[in-house]
Amino acid sequence: MNSANRILEGVRILAFTTGYAGPYAGRLLAEYGAEVIKVESRKGGLDTFRHYGQYKDINAAPRFMECNLGVRSLALNLKHPAGVQIIKELVAKSDALLENFRPKVLEKLGLGDAELRCVNPKLVIVKLPGFGSAGPKSSYGTWGFNLNSFSGMTYLWNHPEQDRPIGSQGVYPDHVGFVMGPTLLVAALLRSRLTGVGVSIDVAQIEATAYMLGVTYLDTAINGRDPEPRGNRHPVASPQGVYRCRGEDRWCAISVGSDEEWRRFCGVIGKAELISDARFIDRQARVKHSSELDALVQDWTQSRAAEEIVAQLQAAQVPAGVVQTGADLVQDPQLRHRGYFAKFDDSLIGPFEIPRSPLLFRGLEQEPLRLPADLGSDNEQILGEILGYDQETIAKLNEQEVLS
Repeated sequence: MNSANRILEGVRILAFTTGYAGPYAGRLLAEYGAEVIKVESRKGGLDTFRHYGQYKDINAAPRFMECNLGVRSLALNLKHPAGVQIIKELVAKSDALLENFRPKVLEKLGLGDAELRCVNPKLVIVKLPGFGSAGPKSSYGTWGFNLNSFSGMTYLWNHPEQDRPIGSQGVYPDHVGFVMGPTLLVAALLRSRLTGVGVSIDVAQIEATAYMLGVTYLDTAINGRDPEPRGNRHPVASPQGVYRCRGEDRWCAISVGSDEEWRRFCGVIGKAELISDARFIDRQARVKHSSELDALVQDWTQSRAAEEIVAQLQAAQVPAGVVQTGADLVQDPQLRHRGYFAKFDDSLIGPFEIPRSPLLFRGLEQEPLRLPADLGSDNEQILGEILGYDQETIAKLNEQEVLS
């Protein structure tokens, strides 16, 4: 069968990951056929997300499931010399290693880049630390919202009139990291196969986030200006923003960029007299009086349903959209048409749906996603099939609590 899920078939990746960025990168690679073996241990080193949720069972944490679909599980005590030796044997038979621990964690266990390259010179190593693998802040423990703040995004992601930074609780750096990680890993694999030489890639999540704010940094560097929050404001469009609509927490987004759009907008809201109002006579004037204009727009939107507003404005060729909630997105006809939600009827937390990867390959079938393996459930298979260990050896490793 021609399958999108087998594009990376034959690629084996060892994953030392926790939280969001690293595990989700592994999930994306597994979704397209790579054999991703996640290494954890009850002896210290469980993925943080195994403890998120209302269930006591570490295999039943919803956030962990979301980030580790299709990934195999090897429970291995890396504080035991035999555990370290097993990793080296697996490295010899793997193509890549993915990790988002703090720098030097694997080095302290005897699994640094140099040691691993002695075992497998072609190995590709991709690291996703918060601040990178070197530098005065490299040892800091980070989460996405910390990096939002450090990058300046929390400050910039505000309305101009806010008296303190609020920003967003969204873990934007994790999302950037788990997209960049697999992309660079696949590119490095191609290079490794051509040259026979592996490479280590250090993807600092903070730098990846700052990269996305490039224009802001450039403005500061060249013009010496301290950027200020704009909220929903735009330098040449007004009205521009999100406006409260009828119903609880219902909003619509509207952006009027040209004079022609402004005339059509005034026609839709029944305020033709605003077209000749000196405050709004052209684009520059409308931007200058954005606050007054926003009040007029919201006065019109707050008594109407978001869907009704958007339908009217789009029919008049004025850019507008509904600010959709999670519930809206789950029922969105466009996403449903594209089969965006993978359904699991039987799991430890009951039936649920979850977004698949946004990538669709024409002419290739999409095989169903698999739930993450329970912790250590692949131990015997991995050690037996990949390393050739017999049952007696595996039993002895269990007795010594190496596989735990």
